[in-house]
Amino acid sequence: MARLILFELKKMLTRRVALVANLGVAVFLVGIMTLNVVQARTTDASGKIVSGTDAIAQTRLEAGAHAGAITSERAAADIAAYQERLFSRIDREAVLEMTGSAVYDLMFQSFSDEEVYELYNPYWSMLLRPWRVSGEEPAQTAARVTPDMAADWYGAVAGLTQDALDDGQAGMWEYSHAERAYWTDKQAGVAEPIEYGYVGGWENIISCAAFLVFAILAVCVTLAPTFSFEYQSGADAVVLATRRGRSALVAAKVVAALAYATAYFALCAAVIVGFSLAFYGADGFGLSVQSIELSSPYPLTAGQAALISVGLMYVACLGFACLTLAVSSRARSTLAVFLTDVVLVLLTGLVPSGGIGVLERALALFPLNFANFSMLFSALDSYPLGPVVLDLIGMVAVAYVLLSLVSMPVAALSFRRHQVV
Repeated sequence: MARLILFELKKMLTRRVALVANLGVAVFLVGIMTLNVVQARTTDASGKIVSGTDAIAQTRLEAGAHAGAITSERAAADIAAYQERLFSRIDREAVLEMTGSAVYDLMFQSFSDEEVYELYNPYWSMLLRPWRVSGEEPAQTAARVTPDMAADWYGAVAGLTQDALDDGQAGMWEYSHAERAYWTDKQAGVAEPIEYGYVGGWENIISCAAFLVFAILAVCVTLAPTFSFEYQSGADAVVLATRRGRSALVAAKVVAALAYATAYFALCAAVIVGFSLAFYGADGFGLSVQSIELSSPYPLTAGQAALISVGLMYVACLGFACLTLAVSSRARSTLAVFLTDVVLVLLTGLVPSGGIGVLERALALFPLNFANFSMLFSALDSYPLGPVVLDLIGMVAVAYVLLSLVSMPVAALSFRRHQVV
């Protein structure tokens, strides 16, 4: 059996198209991640634009300046200090009557560049996030926050989930009582105090997880001829007539395919994770995922969120690998197999939902759509299945596990029962 598996692996990987696809995607990912580091941009305290590793270091410095547990007392005290500093030079009531761009200009007229830089530190935006209105400058949000509001910071944070449920994704989805209870309970599980700090490496892994779609496509290209090529070349007549052609050989093809898919995905994931942690840093694994987005209702750390993102892409990779085998066992044309994969893997990322909640949730299950922080950890996509409610993370896992479990037997049985013409 082991020799059959090795033989099938060799046959898969020595095809010219497979070699080009696998090497090409690996080189592409290295290039993309190199650009990801080189093209990082931010400004320093003097307003100078810095890039590359200097930009990453500057971002780390900004987050580190306010790192630590955000207790209710600290949140209230920091907001009060921020307001005192702001409104010692600009009029609190006046900014509420101004446009956001006018307030931004006023900040540079009233403070030095270094002071403005500190006042726009992402930490302050996070603290004021529970009360922020779209299009507002931090100074405008701060002008509306009273001491009583600041003292109930964690209550306001919990209110973000309720506001999102009331909004119903801009009217696209009406949450059931079970869904509202699910999200309310999940948010209530977020540990207090929230641990804030630098999570650049883990955040970058989540941001770049979508590039693993190309690894999935390379896997599909490699596996597409697994069965269909036997039909095209006429080898099915010989293979199926051998003693183990309808038993061990079929199992060897499936095992080889899954082993290759796992190894190749691991290689591509290692490129993304390796670059992210090597250049952005591995610190912050245990910090709250709310350091990335305060409105996330998940009781996770930043590191756990990154591992979930990569893990879901792996589950999707296995699902598409098994689907490719199933289609390959039913089709004589390798091109038809690959086109099926392209439509499902790539083109589903281009289909607009048109504000239709059911369609949006269906499209969210495809890799290009779920592979981002907002969709996975803050969009509140949920799937009520009778008395059970699944979030997007759970639904993606269930969908691709089921796809794998259904597709593998289809591939094996279809090839075994194939009638040679």
